[in-house]
Amino acid sequence: MKQVFVSQHLFEVEMRKERLEQAGISSLIKNQRTTGLAGEIPFTEVFPELWVVQDEEYDRARRLLGDGLVALSSNQEGWICPGCDECHESQFATCWKCGLEQPSA
Repeated sequence: MKQVFVSQHLFEVEMRKERLEQAGISSLIKNQRTTGLAGEIPFTEVFPELWVVQDEEYDRARRLLGDGLVALSSNQEGWICPGCDECHESQFATCWKCGLEQPSA
């Protein structure tokens, strides 16, 4: 299994999971019920995460989610980290996964 998306908002993860399912890509959501632990452990550890079940579907899933990023976002575009390909919402200036700064527009 490989992680393809993470967000502090469960609904965003669920929307992307549905998009993958429509394309025939098996996926699951981790940390779906852990938001109540925020404050007890680091907040980034409780964010809902979307994972593809089959590793060989990872690249296809990332492309599919990348193509739909603008359509799925609320009112601002997100960005993809050039260091690790992690998807982020526009308000985050630093990649939570590898620490790189958001590239300038």
